[in-house]
Amino acid sequence: MIVADQRRTEAPAEAWRPFVPRRPRSWLPEIVMAVAFIALTIPLTWPSPLVHLDIRIRDLADAHRPPLAEDIAVITNMLGQGGVLGTAALGLAAYLGWRGRNVRPLVAFLTAYAMAGAVLVVKDALPRVYPHWPEITDPPYADAAQAVLFTTLEPAGAYPSGHVLNTIVWYGFIIFLVGGHMRAWQRGLLRYAPPVIVTFSTTYLGFHWFTDTPAGLFLGVIILRVVQRIPWDTIELPLWLEPERRYR
Repeated sequence: MIVADQRRTEAPAEAWRPFVPRRPRSWLPEIVMAVAFIALTIPLTWPSPLVHLDIRIRDLADAHRPPLAEDIAVITNMLGQGGVLGTAALGLAAYLGWRGRNVRPLVAFLTAYAMAGAVLVVKDALPRVYPHWPEITDPPYADAAQAVLFTTLEPAGAYPSGHVLNTIVWYGFIIFLVGGHMRAWQRGLLRYAPPVIVTFSTTYLGFHWFTDTPAGLFLGVIILRVVQRIPWDTIELPLWLEPERRYR
């Protein structure tokens, strides 16, 4: 009883609660995003008008990229760096877990990280060369016949855009962790600005084809909604993750 009382006394007064104003109930948005991803993917398997659009957008960007604009685009494209964003989200989840003696923020992070990392499987399953294949310093670049999915050329990891997916998942996850401490405009800025900026910069720089970016967006929304769907503050975790439950 003494140990139990001590544990209750040391427990934080206010437990962590994820910021989810409206927990997703319908699976319709996820289904729509999945169907949209499939509908976008199919025309990329042959030199369709969509692939030719990608070629035209790449060539247009290449012809209108002065040094200053390129430098700005390179800097803003860093908003989608998965390593930096994932590390920031991990640090924030670890801090919240430590402050509240609560493993749940970290479990939520690991779930999001596993699903975001699974995009590498999609990239391997749908190989596509990058816009400046074979080398950015060695034009001519990939033509429509080479820019399709299921290529045997290397390197081929353009589809979908991981940078755009990262902006949806990790900025959304940061809001999920601490959105209750933000103002509405701050949440809106964090939620919408990075995806828009990175979609433009990664296409403008030729890091990705234009159609790679909505594909990353569709998958990112699915992942984020799955994370938001789980009631992290109440879901029962294995006892080895929360041994203090023995004393409740």
